Amino acid sequence: MLRNLGLSLMCLAMFSIAGGHWAVLQTVAWVQMVGEYSKTATMAEALEKTFSGKAPCSLCEQIAEAKQQEEKSPATLKTDKKAEIFLLTETDGLKKRVGRDFSYPPSGDQTFQTRFDAPPSPVPLVFLA
Repeated sequence: MLRNLGLSLMCLAMFSIAGGHWAVLQTVAWVQMVGEYSKTATMAEALEKTFSGKAPCSLCEQIAEAKQQEEKSPATLKTDKKAEIFLLTETDGLKKRVGRDFSYPPSGDQTFQTRFDAPPSPVPLVFLA
């Protein structure tokens, strides 16, 4: 159930990022325009008048204006800070070598536990391959 919820939220987010909300609003506007124009004219004339773009409705104008506002606003914020580069000399930031030995495995300081449980019987077939 949680996976289905996550998948549906991801699809909704992708739909929104791709501008699907504008397509839905534009479709609603076109349906309203066809409905209004078909009251006074034939269906073919209503469709031609709707999709010609010569007489957009108020909703179409608002959608176009909102799309332009969205395109003008940047998706990311720009900062005025310049990248600062710090140069180190050879002696800066380098630590002196410690006298301890860092080789692997550690030199006998640790004791290892022995295993007391017996291996499974019968031997699983997975381990035979």
